[in-house]
Amino acid sequence: MKNNQFLNNKKLQVNPDPPYDALQAFVRENHIALKGSDQGPLKGLAFAVKDVFMIKGSTYSNGHPEWLKTHGPDPYTAVSVLNLLDSGADLVGKTICDELCFSISGENWHYGSPLNPHDIRRYTGGSSSGSGAATAGGYVDFATGSDCLGSVRVPASYNGLLGMRPTYKRVDNDGEAPYCESMDVLGYVAKEPSVFKNVSEVLLGKDTNTTPFKQVFIASDCFDNVDDDVKAALAPAVEHVKQHVGPTQEIKITDEGLEKWVKIFKLVQGYEVYESYGGWIDKHNPKIFRGPNERLAWAKTITRSEYLNAKAERQKLIEYFKTFLPEDAILVLPTAASVAPLKTESLDEINRVRAQSTSLLCISPLTGTPQVTVPLVKQHGVPLGLTLISREGSDLQLANLAADLVTTFES
Repeated sequence: MKNNQFLNNKKLQVNPDPPYDALQAFVRENHIALKGSDQGPLKGLAFAVKDVFMIKGSTYSNGHPEWLKTHGPDPYTAVSVLNLLDSGADLVGKTICDELCFSISGENWHYGSPLNPHDIRRYTGGSSSGSGAATAGGYVDFATGSDCLGSVRVPASYNGLLGMRPTYKRVDNDGEAPYCESMDVLGYVAKEPSVFKNVSEVLLGKDTNTTPFKQVFIASDCFDNVDDDVKAALAPAVEHVKQHVGPTQEIKITDEGLEKWVKIFKLVQGYEVYESYGGWIDKHNPKIFRGPNERLAWAKTITRSEYLNAKAERQKLIEYFKTFLPEDAILVLPTAASVAPLKTESLDEINRVRAQSTSLLCISPLTGTPQVTVPLVKQHGVPLGLTLISREGSDLQLANLAADLVTTFES
């Protein structure tokens, strides 16, 4: 771990009391809060961290009490947390996530599920559910999370937040719980555009790809994968992007259908997740609730041969995407297939929407590209996110564009 002057000077102060939390966003059993430095671009801002990152003085739970029980204290603090503290932000607590992060609903039957501040009858989205709820509810200015299949992007969309999934390996996620090594990244959310810009500068650093965005690609196959009313609700947001960026064309990401991309994603993710957790599950036999448990059971059946073949197919997608999306273009598509579903929806409907969303959410992790969720419109009175994807290494420019889109849309 790299040297950290702030930590070495021992200026960290622990707050023993968890924050006020009507939205059930924060952990209690392993709460920790740290005071930021006295200077820096984030001075005066409060943030939260998804409970999958190491913070010395605590033990991360990974969304499961048995994990917390069977793991010792964190030996060090994750580099991303130290970076934010050094930049002046105050850590006020750790946030609840879906158990073992293997869901996008935002539910946790062990610790309680965070509530969506826009409509508590609806899902919050996960697995960075607490980070989304805490930020949307105004408890913090921004929060970090982890993202593989939308674990930051879905809460951002459901809670009306700017949400960033950076280029793979762009942000140091040292100190994160094991999950899906080849596709999982550290992401973050914020409500205010100015905060989002400042946090982006701190976490992302300088772009390696600085080609200005001059054209817009509308992913027609992605819009065709959502219901017509969702497409109509997003139309004003799409029009705003067109007017802000430049010439536009509709284009299909693939003629083969995104189902093939979904299959590749599931095989890679499932195999790597079970590699991360299978031994622990066999040893401790933890109680895992229906959705994650079913996905883990399926992941256990993936063979090494299937995994290696899927990784080879994924590498082809990475190379294809470099020719498909020019350096001066952004790709526009829905973030998720709908607004946050009502918790009273039937299981069949929840699974249908999840399948639709998966075809949208798998694109950036498969290609290693940055994606930002932009909260411009609502449907049924609650937020509906629009997504922008760009070429790898253009993350900061993409984040700034998203913030500007929100600012100009509201003016």
